[in-house]
Amino acid sequence: MKTKLVSFVILLFLNSFLIKAQPWEFVGLDSLVIFHLYVEGDTIYAGTKVKIGINMSAGLYYSSDSGNNWVQLDSSLGDGAILGLEKNIDNTIYIIKCPCQAGFAGTLYKTMNNGQSWEQINNISNYGIKWMRISPFNPNEMYALDVNYLASINYLYRSTDAGVNWEEIGSFPSDSHGNSVAVALDLLHDSTLYAGVSTDLIGDYFFKSTDKGDNWFYVSTPPTVPTEIYTDYLIPDRIYLPSKPYVSNYGGLSWFVADSGFTGNSYYFSFYQDKSTTRLLYILRTDGLYESGNDTFYWNRLEDSEYLPLDLPFGFSNIKNIAIDEASRKIYVGTSNGIYRKSVLTNLSNENNSQIMEFNLEQNFPNPFNPSTTIEYQINRSSLVSLKVYDILGNEIVTLVNKEQPAGKYYITFNVETIEKSNLASGIYIYRVTAMSGERILFSESKRMLMIK
Repeated sequence: MKTKLVSFVILLFLNSFLIKAQPWEFVGLDSLVIFHLYVEGDTIYAGTKVKIGINMSAGLYYSSDSGNNWVQLDSSLGDGAILGLEKNIDNTIYIIKCPCQAGFAGTLYKTMNNGQSWEQINNISNYGIKWMRISPFNPNEMYALDVNYLASINYLYRSTDAGVNWEEIGSFPSDSHGNSVAVALDLLHDSTLYAGVSTDLIGDYFFKSTDKGDNWFYVSTPPTVPTEIYTDYLIPDRIYLPSKPYVSNYGGLSWFVADSGFTGNSYYFSFYQDKSTTRLLYILRTDGLYESGNDTFYWNRLEDSEYLPLDLPFGFSNIKNIAIDEASRKIYVGTSNGIYRKSVLTNLSNENNSQIMEFNLEQNFPNPFNPSTTIEYQINRSSLVSLKVYDILGNEIVTLVNKEQPAGKYYITFNVETIEKSNLASGIYIYRVTAMSGERILFSESKRMLMIK
């Protein structure tokens, strides 16, 4: 009896350890290093790199059933690591593919039929492409950085016709050793870009453009080598420089360190901001996945994420292997051995829902604005919420929200250039939020905002 009891205790301990060590659900692509992830419902795209000695092909993998089955979409392009992945609203997919597995730049391709055929975009420059982004305001507007290995210089290019034609923009400092450039698009202002420039001999620079890259002005000396730049979906002029990270609330004019909660011996891999489900920031490091609100900045490690296989290649920057799917409310993480996921809390904000005690509608910011502004509201119970914009005569301009939402704080961007009635004149507009339970109005409030062209 005593032997059986001891065996039972040991088995209980082992089961408890296994449950503790394996809380994340494995999604697929074991033996592949995941550099890039795109998730929407049952659809998953994964840009991968192959581990040495593994008999698999690196490339772009696709699943239409939440990871149960996978197919490689770019096998016609040969073996190679995916260093960039962008999906446009017209379902065109762009990849940067490097055949050498260890490079930091490659060739830009696009497919308009989910990988049945690929077109090489070779009219940007004569060198490898290391970075590419699509404007969140205009799907035909794109930006790319190349790597001139002969001169060790990065050049920035822009396309306004969905990648058919490209022009070089920006003239950044360099020395006899060249330079390294990182670029970010502002997510709240359609004409604003940021660039970080690093040189060996003459220092580092942080620049800003307010005319889509035609002209640049010096902002500050960045506190770290700017290998990556991220802007905020919700807060105007908020900028992040991994890996500590450093944060600026003033468009790069000043910076502060936001590393509270991290262990001192961990290394940064990836940054991600969830703009809809949790409203939180995420950073993937060698010892796990961390989350933080974007106000107080304290990084909490997600439970058991330290058990994920995170021996990713050292030195790779601009990895985008974190994603949250709004439909399933699951967070996906790309690792050095496939993809994992788990459910996330959906308290929608940086506060607990229990702290949301009242309905409220804030004044939009910035105000006056052009072309976009952020509207913040909070609800203290699950409600059918509508948020609409009207002109001064009461004519409806656009519906920004019309769905059931749980208690929490919400941030919505109103951009006059992305709505059908994009020829709005300067003047006063009204925005109104209404929360209902069945036929009963729980809350309704309106505020004025001023648009200036």
